[in-house]
Amino acid sequence: MKFITEMELRERYKAEPFTTYFLEHQIKITPGARQFLVDRGVKLVQAQGRDDGGAKKSGNENSLQVRQSWLVQRLQGKMECLKALLLMVGSDLLKDSDAERAEEVLDLARYFQSLITAEREGTVPDDIKFWGWAEEEIKTCADNLGKFFEINDFHARLENGKTMTALNYIHASLCEMEPAILKVYWVEELGACSRQDLIDKVHLINNILCIMMWKCLGGQK
Repeated sequence: MKFITEMELRERYKAEPFTTYFLEHQIKITPGARQFLVDRGVKLVQAQGRDDGGAKKSGNENSLQVRQSWLVQRLQGKMECLKALLLMVGSDLLKDSDAERAEEVLDLARYFQSLITAEREGTVPDDIKFWGWAEEEIKTCADNLGKFFEINDFHARLENGKTMTALNYIHASLCEMEPAILKVYWVEELGACSRQDLIDKVHLINNILCIMMWKCLGGQK
């Protein structure tokens, strides 16, 4: 099952604005992505297809359970890899004598660990407070920045290009988290994700990364 997320739509819309979005059959759209289209007056067109949902249910339960277990393991593996990436980037920044930014990345690693724990134990993740800002203040600042940066070879050639590209790598890796969470926790009957709290925290960490990249370009928090 494939999901269209808000992050994906934002990237597409930034590259080329559109007024109609065609959703293929058996492709799901997240509530956040749907609201993104509504906010911009984009018409959502859902392709029609044959519904085979009621067919061949018997004998499939074991395979569904195996697939679900595999999806959980893949999600948890992705989350561990993301934490490892945060720790590696933080360590590299310390070696490059960028102590302030290194501590920010390591703080993100600690917050991401709380997401890993919350997913494994079925608990609520910790609130995120960064630079003394509450979560709503972080969201507001990121919204004002436009949220997403297109990092290219120009940025890589800057004096702090190594830092910019490292932060962008973390950002790109975080973008893979939402679809992985949705595949595990999507509830078809509700048309919603049962662990939206995890997705919200992933978005918030990505907001922080975008602010950090903006600071690298000379912005002030």
